[in-house]
Amino acid sequence: MRVVVLHGSPRRGGNSDTLAEYFVKGVKETGDFEVLDFILNDMDIRPCQGCESCAASAEHKCAIDDDMHQIYSVFAEADIVVWATPMYWGYMTAQMKIALDRMEALAMDPEKYWVNKEFVAILTYRYHYQSTIGFFERIQDYFRFKFNSILYCSKNEDGPEDFHVSTCQDKLDETSSLGRAIGIKIIT
Repeated sequence: MRVVVLHGSPRRGGNSDTLAEYFVKGVKETGDFEVLDFILNDMDIRPCQGCESCAASAEHKCAIDDDMHQIYSVFAEADIVVWATPMYWGYMTAQMKIALDRMEALAMDPEKYWVNKEFVAILTYRYHYQSTIGFFERIQDYFRFKFNSILYCSKNEDGPEDFHVSTCQDKLDETSSLGRAIGIKIIT
């Protein structure tokens, strides 16, 4: 059983990383899961070039030779895919968006790469998150994955500061509980 975690934040140890850690901790309480973390900011991933070679080749292989192939090599065997990212200007980070755009190669074979996977979007934000949730909801019917989300607003409603999620035990507990629930669903 495998969990693939895509970390979209350019900063380590922030809210989305912390919530991903708690989610994985919950999953691991239910069984022997292999966890593969990909820190997208540290990877050499070029933007999709729209060349359509993935559509034309028999193996649907992306023509760009970069670190994205590390993700491709494990994605098919993932039971759970975690998309952990803060929202910048109301949408996922550029690091996450580039990786997501490069999933076009995997879109050519939905049965192998998407169907029946558990997707978990962990989104941290100050004001808006709806566009990213809307994206996953729009493609869910076609790709037939199971979609879950954890949302955390870090903004203090009464002041200009943000609160790190580590100060919100209820959110950490909710995130671990979702991990346990999905882990149990997969192992049974």
